[in-house]
Amino acid sequence: MQSRSLFTLGALCAALALAGCGGGGDGGSTGGGGNNGGGDGGGTTPTPTNKFTQSGEWKFTLPAAGASVCYDFDTKTAVASCSGNTWDLKLTSSGLTGTLWTNSGTSGTGSGGAFGGPFEHTWDELKTYQNATTDPTSGAALPATVYAADAAASVFTGTNDIRAAAFEYGVTGSSTDHSLYPNFRVFLITANSAAVVGSTTTPVTTGDGVFALQVTGYYGGPGGTTSGHISFRWVTRTTAPVIQTATVDATSGWVYYDLVNKRTVDQSGTWHIAFNRYNVKLNGGSSGTGTIAGFLGKTPAGFYDTTGKPIAAKFTSTTSTSDTEAELTATDLATPARTSAWVKDSNSSALNPAVQGAYPNPLSYGWYTYYPTAAAAKNAGLPEVAHIISANPANGTLIRNGEGSSYTRLHLTGITYADPQDANSAQTWTFAYDLQPAAD
Repeated sequence: MQSRSLFTLGALCAALALAGCGGGGDGGSTGGGGNNGGGDGGGTTPTPTNKFTQSGEWKFTLPAAGASVCYDFDTKTAVASCSGNTWDLKLTSSGLTGTLWTNSGTSGTGSGGAFGGPFEHTWDELKTYQNATTDPTSGAALPATVYAADAAASVFTGTNDIRAAAFEYGVTGSSTDHSLYPNFRVFLITANSAAVVGSTTTPVTTGDGVFALQVTGYYGGPGGTTSGHISFRWVTRTTAPVIQTATVDATSGWVYYDLVNKRTVDQSGTWHIAFNRYNVKLNGGSSGTGTIAGFLGKTPAGFYDTTGKPIAAKFTSTTSTSDTEAELTATDLATPARTSAWVKDSNSSALNPAVQGAYPNPLSYGWYTYYPTAAAAKNAGLPEVAHIISANPANGTLIRNGEGSSYTRLHLTGITYADPQDANSAQTWTFAYDLQPAAD
């Protein structure tokens, strides 16, 4: 079987292209590295130098629910306050399990990040990598953007290579196509995600506080071709909607927009939606103090085939913007059936993959497996106890550390219980890791 790479090919190509054209987010500083496989003029290729020169182990007791523990791989010490840019990995406890976070984006003030999707590669495969900033096959230097910062997940977060629900990347398939294309999806945005009709749980989906919005473009500026200039249009969902349009320069950080007063505002002001290049967030949940939430109302016909693949001709059509304008006021927009269906922003990290499996079978969380029943645990050779978890040491991942200049590959090698017959007893977690220190 062919070895899986650290990053899916499509995602790597997108990251490389977006890094070159300014289409990436506001990730941390670029690591060093380069091609260590160049010839020496004598017809031989020297063996690349292994940059992972240090190893260690982080062992801790799972804290109480809601508490976090942080670790600095560079100094091999715990960081009690989980503040600043020196910590590299944070675990936040649910009481029985934990989620992992990098020191970046929505999770910290550092320049960290996680390499693509975790667990697309085994720990044994990771051990063959000589440099966290160099492609092991081609020897080419990797851009900083392949290490994804933790970010807000919202209704605008997609499942494509750039995690964007409103854009697709390079739809023509050409090696020279590094463009982003809007798909003109209609998103409903509510100013009060808790509002209900009367005493029922039916959410309010029309009125002065509810909008329908489409993202219509990604390029602008003086020449009309600079990336990160987001164009969008929207209507207030009233009986006589009027289409409003705006373009914001989101090339160098978050731009906050007030849909009611049709203007950009400071983050401390009243805002509904914010843009940072192709990243979008709403003023609610983990992204703001407001009660804004979203819902996907419609994907215009013809943009995707039955497998979900973009149809290039539709995306590249010169009339796609005008052809889809009527979708804003369409009568067949999907609406949330309950208030809980409104999507509020939440923190997201590539270190927390989607759960695989289905109850009552074991559920894989990447780092560990959860056994919901005593029978499931027994079948795995574990104590016959329900609701226990067990480490998956064969899995591993790479992170950029908080300072942005060193890297760590790590895997969870063990979870032990103070009382193996009691799933509620204290847990001890052990991570083993290899460190690539900052270059001198």
